Amino acid sequence: MKNSFNLIVSVFIGGMILVSCGGGGGSKSEGKKNPYLGSLPSIYAKYNAEKESLEKKIEEKGLKLMSGGEKNSDKIMKLMQEDEATSKVLKEKMNADASAEIAKIAGKEIPLSYTKSLSDSEELFYNVAPVKLVDNKGTLAIEIALSAKSDFDVPRMKGYDYSAYFRLITSDGSTITKSVLLPVKLEYKAFSIAAGEQLSLSNFPLYVSNQPEVYADFAGIEFITKEEYDSNH
Repeated sequence: MKNSFNLIVSVFIGGMILVSCGGGGGSKSEGKKNPYLGSLPSIYAKYNAEKESLEKKIEEKGLKLMSGGEKNSDKIMKLMQEDEATSKVLKEKMNADASAEIAKIAGKEIPLSYTKSLSDSEELFYNVAPVKLVDNKGTLAIEIALSAKSDFDVPRMKGYDYSAYFRLITSDGSTITKSVLLPVKLEYKAFSIAAGEQLSLSNFPLYVSNQPEVYADFAGIEFITKEEYDSNH
């Protein structure tokens, strides 16, 4: 019985550690609508807050039961099962709400801009089509299509030298995340690209669920230079 109790306690404590490591989203973004992402950040923030609240209650009850020793083994096991069932219901509702919201906002265009440094540089070898939100297998992404701005030649094995750097921004110009696209293929032979030729079409995922508070202030995509990409700002 003692070994069984120790196992239950270990599983319970392990679960609490995983929850604390996972963290919860702040509730400040709950109820707010973003001009482009709609209620999606709010849906994730609400779920994170509810999940965190549930786990705190379960932890408090569990610690009290654990202090009572082996006689509470069945109660601890029941508490764990209740936690699992309630967590499942919360997650299923969040997924349903998120899917419905993604369906509403898919197809919406988001603001597209270029930094002055990029516009004034030779790094801007591409044009960007209007950037739209898309439903990417149940998750939200942005569709980015690049085409050649003018004719240019690509030397042998130099395709990856042609990179497109960008960042997702908030309304005050702060960076949410940065990334890079490699729209020109790597070839063993030199080749030419004509003006207007499509270079790439890709879906870049928006991890709104990981940072709902930040994405509550999402304001678009900005293409930048390599130097701006490498900077800490």
